[in-house]
Amino acid sequence: MKDQADKLRTMARDIKTRIESELFKGTKRTRVVTVTSGKGGVGKTNFAVNLAISLSDLGQKVMLLDADLGLANVDVVLGLVPRYNLYHVIKQEVPLKDIIVPGPGGIQIIPGGSGIFQLANLKDYEMRDIISQLEKLEGQSDYLIIDTGAGIAENVLSFAVMADDIIVLTTPEPTSLTDAYGVIKSAAAMQARGKFHLVVNRVFSESQGAVVGQKLKSVCERFLGVEIDIIGFVSEDRAVRSAVMNQEALVIYAPTSDASKNIRQIASRFCEKSEVVTKQPIGIKKFFRSITSIWKQKLQSEH
Repeated sequence: MKDQADKLRTMARDIKTRIESELFKGTKRTRVVTVTSGKGGVGKTNFAVNLAISLSDLGQKVMLLDADLGLANVDVVLGLVPRYNLYHVIKQEVPLKDIIVPGPGGIQIIPGGSGIFQLANLKDYEMRDIISQLEKLEGQSDYLIIDTGAGIAENVLSFAVMADDIIVLTTPEPTSLTDAYGVIKSAAAMQARGKFHLVVNRVFSESQGAVVGQKLKSVCERFLGVEIDIIGFVSEDRAVRSAVMNQEALVIYAPTSDASKNIRQIASRFCEKSEVVTKQPIGIKKFFRSITSIWKQKLQSEH
């Protein structure tokens, strides 16, 4: 059964590639996916890391950008100590390609650090240099997954607003649900271009995940007119904490755990949905041009 499923996935990817080559002539663009949440402590970084690895296991090429300002959570979760991050690229100390580090499961990691939001302060010629370096990454990966900061600050929301897909992570706690609703409302108000996906983390049963997800989906559709795609839930699992303590990705540390199985199911479902080609992905170059434009407009309005 597994061999048959693998063959079907391979056939689907081949068909997707042919369709894309016909619909979108020219350079292949990377699909930009943001993972965000209304509040911290809901397991966002853990989920982003394990989603990236699970997509890679499905044959996708994946880059992961740590855009959680200054916290370097991805590094901590995986026990990595990158020598450089995007800040050093901006300071022209190293080229962009030299800060990318290999991660587990074949993923590539771009350490963001404090350099992310300094992009807004660059002079035009400096920005052109950064964009030209980013352009070289275009199409090298199928997905660029961005682990954003939590909350509704405009510089955080800008990642979600310009992405092809916005994965909102919540837990069943009322405060977490309220904050997740706030993120969706704020991003929708900023005219987010991508599709909203919902993942309910740390559930005690499948039925709890279904009820919580449907409740938030209904509220968003009724009061915001925003369609929410529920792509799954992740079980409360002791293996998650053990993996974090050992600084390993859960799907590698405990591949048979319930939470690992849940995340792999989500990755498979998300991957299948992405196979439906409706429009050309925004791509790395245009994505960064767009978010830095938002930040610069904000800076100008404040002065």
